[in-house]
Amino acid sequence: MAIDTGKEKLMGRKHFRYASWTIAVIFFSASVTNSILFALLSPSFTQELNLSHQSLGMLVGYYFVAYSIGQLTLGSLLGPISPRYLLGISAVLASSGCVIFASSHSFGTALAGQLLVALGLSSSFLGVIYVIGRDLPKKFSLMAAVSQGLANFAAASLSLFIGLFDTEVSFREPYFIAALFLICLAVLLFILIGNSQKSSRELSVKKAIQFEKLNLCFKSSAFWLALTFYSCLFGVIIAYSDLWNIQFQVDFFRETSKESALLNTMISMGIIIGSFIVGAWSQYRGDYVLPARTFSFLSIIAVTALLSINLSDSWTLAANFLLGFGLSSSILSLSIVQSELPERTHAIASALIVTGGFALGGVIQTLIGLSLDQDIEFAYIRSFSDLLARLFDFAPQPTQKFYNYQAGFQLIGIVVIVGCISSLLLSSKKLVKRRSPKIGSS
Repeated sequence: MAIDTGKEKLMGRKHFRYASWTIAVIFFSASVTNSILFALLSPSFTQELNLSHQSLGMLVGYYFVAYSIGQLTLGSLLGPISPRYLLGISAVLASSGCVIFASSHSFGTALAGQLLVALGLSSSFLGVIYVIGRDLPKKFSLMAAVSQGLANFAAASLSLFIGLFDTEVSFREPYFIAALFLICLAVLLFILIGNSQKSSRELSVKKAIQFEKLNLCFKSSAFWLALTFYSCLFGVIIAYSDLWNIQFQVDFFRETSKESALLNTMISMGIIIGSFIVGAWSQYRGDYVLPARTFSFLSIIAVTALLSINLSDSWTLAANFLLGFGLSSSILSLSIVQSELPERTHAIASALIVTGGFALGGVIQTLIGLSLDQDIEFAYIRSFSDLLARLFDFAPQPTQKFYNYQAGFQLIGIVVIVGCISSLLLSSKKLVKRRSPKIGSS
């Protein structure tokens, strides 16, 4: 007769922790991939729904607003509400939005579908962060970075496949498939994700009101540094990835669609590889300060090259990769939260920080878009670029379009510098290693 030993029970709990993390990462990957899918299929639904550029912009803008609101509200409820219910219902909500969007024949119906998708997927990133903090706190930096890398790998694979093979399909079938996938995922989330963490502080956590948690966050200098670091670096990821799109490269740099798809993918590849390395390095050191400073400095080097020199395609590939590589360190902001802030504030602090990144990304996009539309040019930037073009023979001579691009995108450089400065203000503190709790408690 087999005896269930303590060691076997421990191994079972360990496997359950990784199963919970795996399904949470898949949900987060679905969120990132959905954004790529929307961009890749935009020509299809723009034509089928007869959308104007203004209507398409509104569709993207309202999606962004709904996603940000969902992150702040739903993300802060992780813990008080069991993650199996919150994430499971969120996946069902996103699935229903996919069905509505796939069935739409007008702007209003498409907008309703996208709003539901945004709200449903908005809890995915904070969901995986919550699961890591609950189940794998000793490996928080590593697992959070790996999660970011895997999600971007899924998105990059889809982007590269569709971009290189020029797959032309209606937007309806992929969104119906996404709806079915999300329903299956909702079932797995409910089964595997587990319940809220139960601790000796449970009573005080339940009594603590949101205002008290916010007060603890706002009084912490570590929170403001984490917010600044994440908002600047992740905001640049959002803004640069969206603005440096295929149509932009075709218009400004006369690239082909396939060349543009490859250039875009290099940003994601940098984020993927950078996430693995910065997470492993931070975990090995038991400290996030030096990795944050080093990677943010690398992003400054990449931005300087991209904004100062009219790079050839091969050098642009390298610079885009280095930029994504450096910006991947934004994930370390959540390690700051885990290490420096009281445990009961982790959910709302993470929600505020992640929302800050999306909000700043939206502001950067808007300001750069206005600059590009008005063809602004700065004489000092032009003089500096002309000097560098003479010094570096490998760089093509800058064009008028490049000068306009520089004027708009210099905001990217300013924001990255601010993020790097915030990393210099971080104090070196070993990551907190809390004992992993039992899973399945409520």
